[in-house]
Amino acid sequence: MRGLYIHIPFCKQACRYCDFFFSVSLKYLDEYVERLVEEISRRSVSHKGTELSTLYLGGGTPSLLSEAHLQKIISALNDFYTFKETAEWTLECNPDDLNPERISFLLSLGFNRLSVGIQSFEEADLTLMRRSHSSQQAKESVLRASEAGFSNISIDLIYGLPGQSSQKWEKNLDRALSLPISHISAYHLTYEPGTVFDHWRKKGRLVPALEEESVKQFSILRERLLANDFDHYELSNFARSGARSAHNLIYWSGQAYMGFGPSAHSYDGEQRSWNVSSLRGYLDGVKKGLTISETENLSTKDKYHDYLMSTLRTKWGCDPEQVNSRFGRAYLEHFEKNAQTFLEEGSLHWKDGSLAIKPESWFVTDLILRSLFME
Repeated sequence: MRGLYIHIPFCKQACRYCDFFFSVSLKYLDEYVERLVEEISRRSVSHKGTELSTLYLGGGTPSLLSEAHLQKIISALNDFYTFKETAEWTLECNPDDLNPERISFLLSLGFNRLSVGIQSFEEADLTLMRRSHSSQQAKESVLRASEAGFSNISIDLIYGLPGQSSQKWEKNLDRALSLPISHISAYHLTYEPGTVFDHWRKKGRLVPALEEESVKQFSILRERLLANDFDHYELSNFARSGARSAHNLIYWSGQAYMGFGPSAHSYDGEQRSWNVSSLRGYLDGVKKGLTISETENLSTKDKYHDYLMSTLRTKWGCDPEQVNSRFGRAYLEHFEKNAQTFLEEGSLHWKDGSLAIKPESWFVTDLILRSLFME
């Protein structure tokens, strides 16, 4: 095991596009941290002394946690785990939570990477998405964190928004590139079932971006970031030298990790498990010592599909020798046969002995994966 993920399922308000598991019932924060510490203590006994490379607090909005909350969580982790001197500690945060005192505290606690959920620098976009911050707060939060000593700052952006022209998207990128950031995660808007945006789309209140406009914005994204010394190393992720997300690379390279908190996932190479996606179910389950997770034993086909989904999202691609050694000759033959069409049309290419999707074709990754999967 190399990394830990901790889910903090609380937000001030619900963004209209989000389908992650979260709650706006902040009155449960204290109880949640108590139960989270209990879960960490129970599940970590067998891992005592394990050295880790990454810690990632995601959500939800981890920056809502108080100093006392964060200290309790870190203390519980330190009772069981050690972290490499070079370990990456990431905290997801909203711009409006990053005041000078909070930034200084996070540095003193050991966090060395911030992932700031900006999404857009356009006020109209922020209002449409129901974000809790302004464009000015987004800019100031990054500058403040950098001045305080954070040298590894990532921001999230969303493109393909309703009414978002290519010109507005370029302006967004210009604002991002004017800031001292080392990493950008840029996601195309998806209309997830159950979200306000999906309801509005079905009612005709929102009109999704045309495919050609989305492709154009993806091309602009690549062009602008590559020209500014960012490496497009994964479908939605760009990094300056030395700033790739070490934690996410654990997922994309199929290494083991543990997750704590409701809806958090864990993987040990053979089994995949996930905690209940219910705040009340999680709180009561941990308190009563009940099983709060489900476990799936992965078949060879499951592992093959996981391998493709993770590696083909990256610039390094999929190694056919690994397919053969890990899954068998039948899988290799299936992979090579179905990859041939995409090699001939140019969306797949050979790179350092691996088959990779050309970055300019990453926009159609799902189509390629469906063809390479086993029936």
